[in-house]
Amino acid sequence: MKLFDELFADTARGSGKITLVSGAVASGKTELLHTFADRCVAGGGILLSATATREDRSVPFGVLRQLLDPVPSAGRLVDALVAPHVSSETLRAVGTLALGLSDEAPLLVAVDDVHHADAPSMDCLLRLVKRIRSTRVMLVLAESTQAWSVHPAFRIELVRQAQFRRIRLAPLTVNGVAEMLGQHLGQAAAWSLAHEAHQATGGNQLLVRALIEDYADVVEFPDHMSRPMGESFRQAVLACLYRSTPETLEVAQGTAVLETTGSPAEVAELLDRDPEAVERAMYALRSAGLVENGRFRHPLIRAAVYDDLTPGRLTELHTRAAQLLRDEAGCVTDIADHLVAAKQVSADWAVAELERAAERALDEDDEESAVRYIEFALSMSVPPRQQASLRMLLVRAEWRSSPETAARHLEALYRAQRDGLLSVEQTAVLVRAAMWHGHVQDAEELIGDMAVARPEATARAHPFLISTRNWLRFSCPQFLPDDARDDAGGDAPAAGAAPAPPGQQDQAVAALSTVLGRGRDEDGGCTRVAEQILQTTSLSDVTLEAVVAALQTLIYAEQLPMAAHWCDVLLAEADARGVVWWQAVLSCSRAEIALRKGELVEAQQHAVRALKLIGVRGWGVAVGLPVGILLSVATAMGDFDSAHRYLKESVPEAMFQTVYGLPYLRARGRYYMATDRLQAALVNFRYCGELMTAWNLDAPPLIPWRSDMAEVYLRLGDHERAQQLAKEQMARSGSRTSRTYGYALRVLAATSGHRARLRILKESVEVLQARGDRLTLTQALSDLSRAHQSLGEFSKARMISRRAGRLAKECRVQQLQAEVAAVPEKPLLIVERGADTWSPAPAAEVLTLSERRVAALASLGYTNREISGKLHITVSTVEQHLTKVFRKLNVKRRTDLPVDLEFQGDGSVR
Repeated sequence: MKLFDELFADTARGSGKITLVSGAVASGKTELLHTFADRCVAGGGILLSATATREDRSVPFGVLRQLLDPVPSAGRLVDALVAPHVSSETLRAVGTLALGLSDEAPLLVAVDDVHHADAPSMDCLLRLVKRIRSTRVMLVLAESTQAWSVHPAFRIELVRQAQFRRIRLAPLTVNGVAEMLGQHLGQAAAWSLAHEAHQATGGNQLLVRALIEDYADVVEFPDHMSRPMGESFRQAVLACLYRSTPETLEVAQGTAVLETTGSPAEVAELLDRDPEAVERAMYALRSAGLVENGRFRHPLIRAAVYDDLTPGRLTELHTRAAQLLRDEAGCVTDIADHLVAAKQVSADWAVAELERAAERALDEDDEESAVRYIEFALSMSVPPRQQASLRMLLVRAEWRSSPETAARHLEALYRAQRDGLLSVEQTAVLVRAAMWHGHVQDAEELIGDMAVARPEATARAHPFLISTRNWLRFSCPQFLPDDARDDAGGDAPAAGAAPAPPGQQDQAVAALSTVLGRGRDEDGGCTRVAEQILQTTSLSDVTLEAVVAALQTLIYAEQLPMAAHWCDVLLAEADARGVVWWQAVLSCSRAEIALRKGELVEAQQHAVRALKLIGVRGWGVAVGLPVGILLSVATAMGDFDSAHRYLKESVPEAMFQTVYGLPYLRARGRYYMATDRLQAALVNFRYCGELMTAWNLDAPPLIPWRSDMAEVYLRLGDHERAQQLAKEQMARSGSRTSRTYGYALRVLAATSGHRARLRILKESVEVLQARGDRLTLTQALSDLSRAHQSLGEFSKARMISRRAGRLAKECRVQQLQAEVAAVPEKPLLIVERGADTWSPAPAAEVLTLSERRVAALASLGYTNREISGKLHITVSTVEQHLTKVFRKLNVKRRTDLPVDLEFQGDGSVR
């Protein structure tokens, strides 16, 4: 303002001045002009002012008439300027009038937005420019920097004048923004917001002022810039654009549509405009503080521009953007995003692009986008077969987050299948969904339709027929077609074959079938196949079945540490990718592993998570898995109140027609047994056995129902029936080293005499310890302690009781903790050579492998001769090992041996 005052002072002394104020839209030109004009009038000057608009360009002398209207003596001139033909004498008279006014007082002629002025008015002003050098006339013009080329001849003539000065208005600096904020919001708020406000506005004064208006009501919370931006800011953005050229507004709209995917060249192609014109418009947007590096400075700026588009224009631009990307083989999801944003699309190719984009989104674990694409495609006019295919894809997308939500499409898909609109592959997927949600009748109909689709009819159908049979065999065997009931594993390759895609699912099923059929994996072939599958398979909707089957193979082959490792790896991947369905299924598998290892707290945590992720209804008929685990954990912990609550959880009746009902039946039976409802327990165990027998799935690794029944008969006093069932269970266990065999031994021991019971229980403990079944091992140790006590071997009883107590505490088995008299064990102290102090050391760190084996058996109460026979070494060797053990561990007798000597799975101990 000081410069303006100096220029006007020179003008008042008879040295006319010409000043051109340039700046971006909303850079403060108008405010500067008005402030200067007010100062001039206050100082005794005369003001002639006008503001040009876009409409004035087509009105001859429109700006000039604005300047002359306030002058009383100019009435005749104004009328003459309206005439069809204006003479040169009239134009000279205008200049003479202005010079005459300057004789009375310094004259300020101010024209705002001169880039919009009409050509005749500009020509008249140019005549005045040439006459004011030695007069008291000051001409001040304000223009937008984006419109320099509107009057090039006039500009050139201005620059030639010696009295010409040009002033460029720059955006506000951070300090300038802080000063504006401080004037209205206070200094504390100003400095906390200045940097964010400058980043959002680029120093545009109009935008800063709008921010101040939006922020006025929330000034007490100056902690986040996004909060105050509201209606005033949006209106200010639009004001900047509508005060710009139409080309600038159009480029802003094109940029808003392309958002982060559009370069200036792509905006030019979208709008079908010359690239240079687009570059000029982008420069104007940058100057106005709206754009930086080709992108809007703030999401709300983009939102203001985008929301201002009419529906028709929005559809037009997005459809054209999608077409351009398709022609250039652009990203399929970008194409789909534009199609969805268009809201109304009639292009024939649109549905195919949306379907492709949905598939890509699922590959990238973006279920939300996939659902959006498919639902939009379904809203269009789509042929019935393609509509059914889209709906199948929608089920897959929604299932990943919520199987319960996906179920809403099943009825429509059942109708589509009846109308012959689904392929065999799609029908196979639909069978699984129908059974999962307990739609038994629909599932049976679908299975029947698949059964008549013979492989010879279409080679492509064969893999899906086989995979569906395999899935039915191990999930819903009751619904297996008659011709497939007796060929267990017949459709799959041998378990020992090398697994290679696409036969991973068949390989996994074959391995699982072998383990369940034999009850063991003595040569390790099934374990190797399962691990190879887990090593080479990436998680996907298609591979999840094979992955779960491989994990089950490891579980039933009693390779629990390996199963836990791979399940943790897969669960970490599922968590990282955020696929809820995979997380739930794998959490349930992890809970089963933990339960079988006796890690009750961990089993509970994983099972609770599995239920929370997709809900009880989302689990469908498979809800028996997580609920059965929670019921088993609560019963084992003695938390019968929680167990009762789990039993009250509503489960679908169809669950008991599937394998998923078996663990639930067993868990319910054991709860009834623990709460002395023995007949109810017997009914559950017997029903479980009847189902498994009827389904040709009587596999002890799955459910050892005979041992469960034997326990009940023991409680009922029928030792003969209990012994018969225990021996049957042992005969069917397939291996003398399996956990089911160890469990059956424990039950059998209870039906035997004192000496035989002691021998059988020792064997049971060895087996259970080797298999890592800590929960059953705790019970067996407790039984073994009582067996020693009944024989008067109190030291051994106390030693075994301590071990049972420790395991019970680790497993959180409260009832057993109360039953066993766990005696606190003193720390083991050994002398470190060269040290002056005693320090405890774990047995595993000081004993050799042979010494640990001998010590472990001795800690279970075995005599030296018995140890000699079991380890195939001489009695003398046993004695020597025990002597070294006692010395190394600083103990004097067997009863002082530590309780942390445990068998390894390979028969060794640690």
